[in-house]
Amino acid sequence: MHTPGVGIDERVNEHCRRHGLLPSGAGVLAMVSGGADSTCLMHLLPRLHDGPVHVLVVDHGLRAAASDEADGVVVAAEGLGLTVYRVALGLDAGPAAMERARDARLAIAEEIRCREGLDLVATGHTRTDHAETIIFRIARGTGRTGALGIAPRRDALIRPLLTLSRHETREWCESAGVSFTDDPTNDDLATARARVRHGAMPALSRVHPAAEAHLARLADLLRDESEVIDAAASSAWDRCARDGGLGARDLAAEPAALARILVRRLIAESGLPSDALGSGPVERVRARAARGRGRDEIPGGVAVIERGVLLVSPRVTDAGGIGAAA
Repeated sequence: MHTPGVGIDERVNEHCRRHGLLPSGAGVLAMVSGGADSTCLMHLLPRLHDGPVHVLVVDHGLRAAASDEADGVVVAAEGLGLTVYRVALGLDAGPAAMERARDARLAIAEEIRCREGLDLVATGHTRTDHAETIIFRIARGTGRTGALGIAPRRDALIRPLLTLSRHETREWCESAGVSFTDDPTNDDLATARARVRHGAMPALSRVHPAAEAHLARLADLLRDESEVIDAAASSAWDRCARDGGLGARDLAAEPAALARILVRRLIAESGLPSDALGSGPVERVRARAARGRGRDEIPGGVAVIERGVLLVSPRVTDAGGIGAAA
């Protein structure tokens, strides 16, 4: 008879140990939607971690069934003896609803983490999410950092399940007799993410059945190599940084690969949206620095050469705010 968790516990525990995700005694807030991935996370964390585990469930108000699903998470979390926070939002279903929901969810998690004196916020992202993110970013246009996919840890945010596939979390829940829900928005082909999930990934699996695992492995190797690359980039930054930007001549003197890394860092530190970090905008800004003059519009902002310095800043609207031009 199959015993739920055999092999799964060990793999998640090893992943967490390797990346230092669950320091002994650390307080963790698990973000749980009721889907198989986050439900698996909610059950595994108390078994693998010796610190307090709390649960956050957010009803974004975008689907009628979401309220009942959130209630189900509350019941399940309390059944495990976990402290649970249920937050209801009133988001409208307008443009970029999924992105707005994600940002609101993370902001609430960070607020609760700080208020309750917890150390970490855990999400149920899996290896499947990891591979889908890599494909999505490559298709959209990205550089080395984008191809790294989902990081095991970013500041207080941790991903304990990156070693498991989405199929495995569903199988774990089914084997353990744990109920979960399926969010229909994940199947909405109007979103680019869903088209990657239901189009690109199945196609890659037909090329090779282990395509998902190979993508994740490639990202892991690139992440390991990043320590060497980041050290070289840090030295190059010190050589080029000047007056809130990068010296255009100094930047042009660097190898193209390093120059791209520096430009991407400058854009990221300027607070522009993720679209500005794509390979197209980065290359345009690098080419502008090589010419040593002029101005380029990039997503959400502007790159300009002033007194020999490449500067990147958010675009100011006519109303005086920051954002896209009116």
